Amino acid sequence: MYQVLIVDFSVYKITLEKIFTEAGYATQVCESAFEAMQKLRAYDFDLIVSEVELPGDNAFDLYNYIAATYPYIPTIMTTDKMIDTIFDRIFSEGIGNVLCKPVKKDDILTLADKLITKEKIFGLGNYLRGIRDERHIRITASSQIQKAIPVVLSQIQQWGHSLENRMVLNLLLNEMTINAVYHSHGYTREKESRVPIELEDGKFVDIAYADTGASFGISISDYNGTLTKERILGAINSVIVQNRELLKASETGGDISNIIAETGRGIDLVRKLCGEYYFIIKRGVRTEIIMLFDKDFVYDNDAYTSLKIIEDFA
Repeated sequence: MYQVLIVDFSVYKITLEKIFTEAGYATQVCESAFEAMQKLRAYDFDLIVSEVELPGDNAFDLYNYIAATYPYIPTIMTTDKMIDTIFDRIFSEGIGNVLCKPVKKDDILTLADKLITKEKIFGLGNYLRGIRDERHIRITASSQIQKAIPVVLSQIQQWGHSLENRMVLNLLLNEMTINAVYHSHGYTREKESRVPIELEDGKFVDIAYADTGASFGISISDYNGTLTKERILGAINSVIVQNRELLKASETGGDISNIIAETGRGIDLVRKLCGEYYFIIKRGVRTEIIMLFDKDFVYDNDAYTSLKIIEDFA
């Protein structure tokens, strides 16, 4: 039985404890970073779930303690704030998993299981339950991307999903597939110069898409495993900083020509568009970005977004 330490001073700790105990986990609950440190010295835990803001000590201080003393224990942080408002700390501390309250039961349990076991971390079937149809497209050249994405979107619509935000989803899939084809294979300069490329023999990017009737999922995989948590956090942080500068420029009438950049746009769209998503990395082996959507998803730029990065260094 896996042991979970829940650190939360709010009444929401009761909800978290119920979620984990009903799922078969053994749980202990405390309300401060100091109490958490005491429990960590006394017991062996497989996962820590901590509120960002704790009385007395900040959960970021607890995270630093865990990272320095118990780096093998995965941590999920929770917050009732928009994470953009605290992302400078998330970025500087290198925190890979933040969920916004109220958390979805299946969301946090899936993430917890993958972080603890590192088993069955790849593949839509391990995240999307009840798949009734799944299809795949293999990309070996950049010229194939613009042909492949409409095929994916058309099939999703044939499955009965409305795709009222088709243009946004089209942008998202193009961005992430282009990144997988170019960046993961060492063609960053070619991407910046918009130079078409063909991948070396034996190199490719896979797009998988599946339907359950009530929802659908899309994944994009490369087989190099070059993406890192640090790069993901850096990309998101760049977009957040850019958005702040654009807002300031719009208020002051400043020049925005040196502000607008493409860096991180695709990764940021993933966390804002998808109801549930995962960045999954096995260093030097594979990277998969899994994106899950409700039947009639709606893009909300002001939505409370989460952050989920699963890394396997084995």
